[in-house]
Amino acid sequence: MDKFSKSLLIFFLLFSSVPIVFAHTPLKLNGKNDTLDTALNIPNPTKSWTLYREIQEEGEAEYFRLRLHEGEKFVVSVYTPRNTEPNFVPNLVVMGPEIDSISQVPAFIEIPLNVELRHIEGSRSEAPEYEPFTPASYYFTAEYRSDMEVEGDYYFVVYSDGGEGRYGVAVGYVETFTMLEWLKIPFDVIGIHLWEGQSLGQIFAPLALTLMAGFGALLWKFRARANAIVLLGVLAGLLYIGSGFMTFTQMFIALIGATSASSAMLTLVFAILPIVLGLVMVKKMLGGNTSLNMRDRLIMLMLGIFGLVLWSGLLVGPVISIIISFLPGSKRAPRARS
Repeated sequence: MDKFSKSLLIFFLLFSSVPIVFAHTPLKLNGKNDTLDTALNIPNPTKSWTLYREIQEEGEAEYFRLRLHEGEKFVVSVYTPRNTEPNFVPNLVVMGPEIDSISQVPAFIEIPLNVELRHIEGSRSEAPEYEPFTPASYYFTAEYRSDMEVEGDYYFVVYSDGGEGRYGVAVGYVETFTMLEWLKIPFDVIGIHLWEGQSLGQIFAPLALTLMAGFGALLWKFRARANAIVLLGVLAGLLYIGSGFMTFTQMFIALIGATSASSAMLTLVFAILPIVLGLVMVKKMLGGNTSLNMRDRLIMLMLGIFGLVLWSGLLVGPVISIIISFLPGSKRAPRARS
């Protein structure tokens, strides 16, 4: 294995050793859950889930149910996106066979029989808190966490007495991902930014500009001499680079006025590395007149695998890179004449 390939492998091993301690898996639960009987069930409630919801009117409540066993923790927090109205501050009510206090709640909140409950009134901090994986920044308004000593069905309710708005819920405390959940994260993040109120144009603008500038430069440099394989490889590389710029853009938006900005260093990893890998890929595809040799194919395969791990290129880029590594007779572009 050559020096460059060894460097990529070492990077991958180092990156894999970094603990993922801020991430939550997006959980999509559909259906009307405005009564206790229609409460949405949280599967595997110790796993770190996040749900993105919306309250349509003042006085509306949404109900959630989870089954906890002895020794497990009941962990839930409520937050709102940074562009939400200041008067929208969701409250939290937790209910179950063992809750460490009894509180008064609004009359319209439905309560199961033989449970204790706690009411956590929402409060909004002066500045939003930065979250590195989306990336985004949120106002956390209410939180509850406690060890449970009694097995049973527990509930939490989110409601607002200050109008309508979007809110999120983080449930659980064990950060684990299946392979499919990890690979879907780039598309989940797009959905999160849409939930925040951004448009598709705003989200994809950095990627679109990268593709237009990259292919514009390629056509000007090589004109008609770049073959289909080269164009596919360059497309994959530009998708990597564009996805990195998408992350950069969202990071800068989220950091404006946010606290806990030190965790942005983690975001930088997920922004810079796809750009570096994309530049390597473009250079590799435009590197000479001969067919891709075994070393080049190995590098393209490694770049594709690393791209999947790093959420680069919206998964399309890594798939193209992996396919190119197996295509017969793959040709690189001829060098441009000065």
